[in-house]
Amino acid sequence: MTRYTQLFSIIIILSIIGLSYSCKKQEDVTIDKIDNGELSFIPMEVGNYWIYQVNSIDKDGNSTYIRTDSAYIATTKDIAGVSYFEYHVPAINYTEYLRDSSSYLVDDKGEKLFYHKYDNDTLLNNKIMNSGLIISHTHRVIHILGSNIECIAGSFPAIEARYTISLPLLNKEYVSHFYYSANIGLIFREDAKDLAGNVKTYSLMRWGTK
Repeated sequence: MTRYTQLFSIIIILSIIGLSYSCKKQEDVTIDKIDNGELSFIPMEVGNYWIYQVNSIDKDGNSTYIRTDSAYIATTKDIAGVSYFEYHVPAINYTEYLRDSSSYLVDDKGEKLFYHKYDNDTLLNNKIMNSGLIISHTHRVIHILGSNIECIAGSFPAIEARYTISLPLLNKEYVSHFYYSANIGLIFREDAKDLAGNVKTYSLMRWGTK
């Protein structure tokens, strides 16, 4: 891949992210919180935490330890009259605001991140067009798996949320995999390959949920 093509890919991806956020609708606040007794695949209670080992896997399959990450529910926050849980990752100073909404996991911008009831359910399907050509196609699809997913903490039944960015003009596709287990949360994550062919993984080591 030439430097020009690499740069063009980066510009396209950043443009997609920016356009996706600018086009999102605000969440429908009439949707009720998850019903009592429903399975929770991202337990939302203040004080819940998850600890992950982060590795980088190169194109030859060699795995290198990068760091240990933690994530936790720090507090709640009222946004536009709706209560959200603050999900914080201190190692990279990352914060997002989440809530359960009729079994959907949604953020404060209204994006649906996860749903566990229907296989092949499409939560996001966004195409960016120009002069009749598809510049990018971004989609998030749920896959109910028939086998367990392995992580450092053990082996658990899981549901996958697969996030794909397709760039037809460059013949490129970037796929990330997020695996959630009931009453635990995110147990394994595999990011899309970077431009060097490396893949970053996050494997759950331990957790504490209420």
